[in-house]
Amino acid sequence: MQFASRRQCNLLIQNSTRDGFFLESLFLYSSLVKSSLHGDHLTFPFVFKACAHLPSLRDGRKVHSHVVSLGFHWDVFVQTSLVDMYSKCSSLSDARRVFDDMPTRSVVSWNSIISAYSKELHAREAFCLFNQMRSVYALPTSSTLVGLLSGCSKSTSALQLGLSVHCHGIKIGFDSHSRLSNSIMHMYVRFNLMDDALTILNSSKNRSSVAYTTVIAGYAKLGDCSNAFSLFNQMRSKQTVLDSIVFINLASSCGLLANSLLLSSVLSLLIRSGLNRGPDVSASVVNMYAKCGDITSARKVFDSAMDKNILLWTSMIGGYVRVGLPGASLDLLKDMVGAGLPPNRVTILIALSACASIGSLSIGEQIVNHINSLELSSDLQIQTSMIHMYCKCGSLKKAEEIFNAVPRKDLTALSSMINCYASHGKGEAALALFKEMTNDKGIKLDAVVFTDTLYACSHGGFVEEGLECFRRMREEFGIEASKEHYSCMVDLLSRAGDFDSALGVIHRAPIKLRSRLWTPFLSGLRDHNSLLHANIVSNKFLEVGSESAENHVLLAILSASEGKWKEAGKFRILMDKRGLNKEAGWSRIELGS
Repeated sequence: MQFASRRQCNLLIQNSTRDGFFLESLFLYSSLVKSSLHGDHLTFPFVFKACAHLPSLRDGRKVHSHVVSLGFHWDVFVQTSLVDMYSKCSSLSDARRVFDDMPTRSVVSWNSIISAYSKELHAREAFCLFNQMRSVYALPTSSTLVGLLSGCSKSTSALQLGLSVHCHGIKIGFDSHSRLSNSIMHMYVRFNLMDDALTILNSSKNRSSVAYTTVIAGYAKLGDCSNAFSLFNQMRSKQTVLDSIVFINLASSCGLLANSLLLSSVLSLLIRSGLNRGPDVSASVVNMYAKCGDITSARKVFDSAMDKNILLWTSMIGGYVRVGLPGASLDLLKDMVGAGLPPNRVTILIALSACASIGSLSIGEQIVNHINSLELSSDLQIQTSMIHMYCKCGSLKKAEEIFNAVPRKDLTALSSMINCYASHGKGEAALALFKEMTNDKGIKLDAVVFTDTLYACSHGGFVEEGLECFRRMREEFGIEASKEHYSCMVDLLSRAGDFDSALGVIHRAPIKLRSRLWTPFLSGLRDHNSLLHANIVSNKFLEVGSESAENHVLLAILSASEGKWKEAGKFRILMDKRGLNKEAGWSRIELGS
């Protein structure tokens, strides 16, 4: 492409960047360079803006080299756009290097570097820069404070920093800056301080749709449907412009409450408002219906969507997994691929979960082929899901291969491998891996890894190791025992025939958990044919009752084995009176592929 002048090309680059055609801007700049012309202090800020929005660090660095060779790197506008480009391309070190070399810094320059640190969650460094800015008498603007607030993650220290920004906002009169006001509300919502967020909303002179949506989203996240809908009604009464995000947040609230009827009402309002168009909105509705357990309505929404993007397909595929229909999930994945739409990272993670649920190694291998073709095999979360999938599909060898290939193993990957060893009866290998984890000071153990380790001890018969693990969990790591931990301990001791100790664990557990701990105990009694303890438990059950059909069946079996047919019948009758139904047993085997 040839240009009559540099000015003509500059105008074209500026216009294409303003209109959001960022690739076209880079193409025009490349054509300019090939025409033996070059940009100037007016061109480069727009080119860097295009690089930032793509984001393309590679192109940004190329243009930066042109800036230096042409001598424009001392221009304050060019330098500021460079700081912004590097920060948006997640190259904080380059952004800081350019900023430190600036002889003169504008307020926009300060705002760019402060925002860069905040977005990377370096709140302390962002506030140090903010204090430096004030020390050189550069007056902060509302944009400065908005940038600071973006780095206030969910920690006590970050909240204190956020509160100081709020105080500074009061000094500059944040009421007149809606973007700052909304950011402060968003901070309070992030920390679940809904009263503070609502106070700011109520004191605002001009309550925008964004302001209302921010607070409604906070209530929706907490499952406070009443306050969410109350604000929504207030929003409608004031004739505030509605958008699809408001409805998505209301739908999210319905999903947390698992209220399908209320969700249908929200969807009706969404349709009447004419905001139901677009696959992204449909995807949110599908997600919420799945959370409510209404997969039929979710599928109707999916089928009625004219344009189905990857997000909508993934939502429906994930919905089937959520309601326990992994086979339908994988069938839909096959339809999606057949429609010419390749899966993305999230789709792959859901598919691996579905495959693990049905234990199909052949389908799992097909999914792994997709992973390789999408070059996702080095993704840590994908690798962890692959370990879990191979474990559930019975291929310990493949799970070990994936695990050994992970260069930097995090807690989730290590925990998955411990669970895999436990499931395959490799208790010693599981305990060895757990010991390796406890010796690594860089890994902070959580409740899940202790559950997996206790499970390994239970299935491997490692009583002493299990008792020691349970003790260390509470005393050394300060992790409170959950139902899963107590259940593993009862199972471990019952399998070993130590029923007195198992009863001791049940009695030491919180009262609300005890009724769920009888199943592993009763299974141990059945395996050891321990009738003495069975009589004790039978009397206890007749006194307090149980919500588990399995426990009633186990007690009936134990009574029958002792020849107490009357007691056995009594437990069967109790099941009927309490409306309990034992779920039919089933198994799955894969034939061929």
